[in-house]
Amino acid sequence: MAREVISLTQDISVADGSHILYFYDSPADYIDNVVSFIHAGLHLGQHIVLIDSTARFELVEQRLKETLTAEEISQIHYINNQEFYGSYGDFHFERVLERFSDAVQPFVDNRVSVRLWGHVEWREQQEVLSKLNSYEHNADISVSELGYLTVCAYNGHEVPAVFQTEMLKHHEFQMTDHELVRSNLYRSATIKPTVFPSLSASTRMKSEMDLYKQKLEFVHVVSHEVRNPLTIIKAYSSLLQNDEPDESRRRKLQDIYDYAIVIDNEISHIISTEQMLSTESFWSKKMVLPVPLLQEVLDIMSIKARTQNIRLQATIRLIGTETIRCNGMGFKLIISNILSNAIKYSHENGTVHFQCDLDDRSLILEVRDEGVGMTADQLTRLFQKYEKMNDDKSGQGIGLYMVKQLLNHFDGEITVESRPEQGSTFQIKLPLFSAKKA
Repeated sequence: MAREVISLTQDISVADGSHILYFYDSPADYIDNVVSFIHAGLHLGQHIVLIDSTARFELVEQRLKETLTAEEISQIHYINNQEFYGSYGDFHFERVLERFSDAVQPFVDNRVSVRLWGHVEWREQQEVLSKLNSYEHNADISVSELGYLTVCAYNGHEVPAVFQTEMLKHHEFQMTDHELVRSNLYRSATIKPTVFPSLSASTRMKSEMDLYKQKLEFVHVVSHEVRNPLTIIKAYSSLLQNDEPDESRRRKLQDIYDYAIVIDNEISHIISTEQMLSTESFWSKKMVLPVPLLQEVLDIMSIKARTQNIRLQATIRLIGTETIRCNGMGFKLIISNILSNAIKYSHENGTVHFQCDLDDRSLILEVRDEGVGMTADQLTRLFQKYEKMNDDKSGQGIGLYMVKQLLNHFDGEITVESRPEQGSTFQIKLPLFSAKKA
């Protein structure tokens, strides 16, 4: 989905959710840009989170009091940057992400639009460069998930050129005192280099997954050629359905449309699986809103269930502002794998039940089917790679293995109860950043 274009300053517009790197030369120009950034945000009805030193904030506040009302100033929320980032170099991303969650969660809860400006102090140490580079990479994929416009500012006289160049890989835009340009080094979410994920890049895992990755290469080659005719099939079946007076023929056209959707989703699922094996971003932990992702998966799985004469009943007891720490692609892969299996192993005309709820600290997801179930021996092998519980069904036997790997990485849990011909119940728990009961 295309991102909305909004004002960065009074004269410059960028896409909402952009991550901007600002190396400034002039302290006076820096203050001018902060003030302009705040004015533009207030004009759009946004709140502003300003993470900076006390001295610079006082200069900004002095300027703002000349032009803003008390009500407008109340929409500016100041955080001391040393407390937020750590004292000059303690860039432990997990702790910063917790502070980030504390800062933005009230706005998420109240569905208030917000933009962020953070000034990071620099200290000349090699270990700081390594920590900060890792922090900025993770910050890029974290703030983009929530769609917040964010500026990361540094004193250009203090930061080494080698670090400035490296940072351009993690920011979509580069800003100076007087210009804004798109970074030609930015590794966007859609164009990632094929590298084995650093969080799981061990020789053992690489050798285990190479065989499956080879099988997926074919999918990459043909996916474009397959998806083009699928798009045409979906379009024509939808048009014909609207003009078809016969109810029986309309149902058949709907079946054609549904099957095209299911095939397209299966291709996407396989490609997402490959991305899990080959891209670092798949394993990154972000601040994620689960409700829209759940709705996206349920829409597709409802169609898949319909093509197999299965009913999918879903209950989501969330208010929509809860946040969890994982990432969108991994979260969707977890849910779609569990639901897909429940549908696959259900008896025709059966029902798959999906429920999402909260306890004090966790998001709880439950999938229950009334299908073939599993023996005690099968349950012991359920999350092993290449294990298939039923040779009569399609699949490579790797989906649940990946689900377990992702949940382990996201500090989640999964439990399973099952008996032959009595169905199966999967329960997943993922830690919350914060939440309110619906």
